[in-house]
Amino acid sequence: MSKPWATSHVSEVAKGVGIDLRISGDVKETLVSLLKLKLKEITKNMEDETLEKDPNRKTLDDPSRTRLGFNRTRGLMIDEIVNVESVSSAAVIAVNEQLENYLQKILYSASEVASNEKMGTIKQRHLDLVLASSESQNDSRLEEISDNLNLSKDESMNPKFEALTSVGIRNIVKQFSGKKLENDAIDELILLYYDYASDIEYNLQKNITSGDVDKITESYQKFEQLIMLGWMRRVLKTASEKADSQNSNVIKLVHIVSLDPWS
Repeated sequence: MSKPWATSHVSEVAKGVGIDLRISGDVKETLVSLLKLKLKEITKNMEDETLEKDPNRKTLDDPSRTRLGFNRTRGLMIDEIVNVESVSSAAVIAVNEQLENYLQKILYSASEVASNEKMGTIKQRHLDLVLASSESQNDSRLEEISDNLNLSKDESMNPKFEALTSVGIRNIVKQFSGKKLENDAIDELILLYYDYASDIEYNLQKNITSGDVDKITESYQKFEQLIMLGWMRRVLKTASEKADSQNSNVIKLVHIVSLDPWS
């Protein structure tokens, strides 16, 4: 059996997350026990979700997202260090977090530029505009765009997006179409949903700014339909019909790719 964390180490971790008060010895012991219970719960959930995503996988993964490779990052850091001899795991994790946050800011900003052009794909020109703005304004505009976009998503779209998982899609499919979906088809459907939702959000904000009441009403109606899964119902019905026309009992990637989600 592996040894749990030392109580003294947990105390130091608590300081690192902003706890300045002294922690008594019995509280430290309790915290270690609580962390062990939480670790057990998290690990079991990760194992289940890892195998749901890839039944043949033999290594526990982070099923919620793909992260930068630990060993690749560590190797690159070792190439750069000068006055120390090695790189700890904690340092690699910290650097990966910073790199992923940087990636997120750039891509959020580039996605805003793409949305302004009503594009569903981030092109090189969108990234070039973000980088040019970043260089000319010392990253102030990049931070502003990222913060505004994060705020917008937190206040409006994200609460609805969080329920849109592969499991949720499968349940919706059973209810709306009676067919199974291939994994690739589910991934594509989720991307379409996000793309369509971003387009609606952009148009709604644009129409509010311009004060066009009719357009605002139209965009809001589309937004309501999206939240109430009207869009999903329509798309799945069309995909199911395409599958039927090809005598397929399963909705495949080709049936989703051929859809026009904006029609």
